[in-house]
Amino acid sequence: MLQIWSPVKITLFILIFTAMLPASASAAFRCGTSLVDVGDWPVEVEERCGEPDYVAIYPSAVLPGIGVVREVEHWYYNPGPQGFIRRLEFRDGVLRNEHSLGYGFAGDNDGHCSVARLQQGTTEFELVARCGEPVSKRVTWQSLSPRRQHGYTGAQALVPVEEWLYEFGDNRFRRIITLQNGRITQVETAKKPR
Repeated sequence: MLQIWSPVKITLFILIFTAMLPASASAAFRCGTSLVDVGDWPVEVEERCGEPDYVAIYPSAVLPGIGVVREVEHWYYNPGPQGFIRRLEFRDGVLRNEHSLGYGFAGDNDGHCSVARLQQGTTEFELVARCGEPVSKRVTWQSLSPRRQHGYTGAQALVPVEEWLYEFGDNRFRRIITLQNGRITQVETAKKPR
């Protein structure tokens, strides 16, 4: 006997089938009229997407006595309030990950910096766009537990943690902004300079 499926069953079948496809099938994303995919070279991405709005370079591996032996680059593209900010992560000269970070912002944010906007989860790109470059930066290394945290996986791992120092004027305290994996994790008030 021929069985006819209802629209609900057909939709459920399509959803289950789509979920079973390999992850690489959904790794590509559209950049204008071109496709960009994990494994692309930086020059290929720049040809298709244009110059990034912001680039941050981090050490990702350090050997004692030698120094930084590996870096990771974060490229940010801000399409404005109608689109999602994209962060592209390059390691060893290859696009490794693409992250969508929520709605973008208008390009006129420079100078719209206030302590109230320095919230946990804000991206480094938005921080620089609103507040400019910090007065000073430093990188420390923090030990993470063996489980996966902030995009890092593996046994006991050391990951870079950046501290950015911002000056907010003569009558205001400085702020130390802690960033991990390109996002604000903590905002502290610094001591007044002497």
